[in-house]
Amino acid sequence: MEMTEWDVPKGQVAQRLRQILYPNLSDHEVEAIVVCLLAHLLVEDKLNGLLYRWLFQDAPSPSDLAMNKKAQEALWKSVANMDFAKKWELIEPFFKTYFPDEAANVWKLNDLRNNIFHGKLPLEEAMFQGQPISEEKTVEAVFLAAPTHIWIVCVSDWKN
Repeated sequence: MEMTEWDVPKGQVAQRLRQILYPNLSDHEVEAIVVCLLAHLLVEDKLNGLLYRWLFQDAPSPSDLAMNKKAQEALWKSVANMDFAKKWELIEPFFKTYFPDEAANVWKLNDLRNNIFHGKLPLEEAMFQGQPISEEKTVEAVFLAAPTHIWIVCVSDWKN
């Protein structure tokens, strides 16, 4: 078996670190955290792409290709480095016109992520839509709250 520099079997580093840093977390709790993070990342990825396209379509385009590429990269970096809340505040008014429930879920998903990842609440107190994330149905609801399936359909409509 191949080992890392820390003498941990390759492929088990994350598991070992979790056991050391958070020994009381169950496998289910770890999976719930991962689902929360993935759902949030899916939403943020869609926000980044949408904001980039909106801004890029009206941005001046330098004739020098190298300069144009640098400008595009700078725009992407600016969008990617924005706070999640600022990104969502720009998109939300348009999105909630058509999908009010899903728009509200984005804020709930962000609150859950902040509560977990910024240590505002212990994991056992973390809730989503009034339900503890330790329950399987809540983990599913967290993932389904990332309305990326809707965005795939409506983003093309917003462009026209």
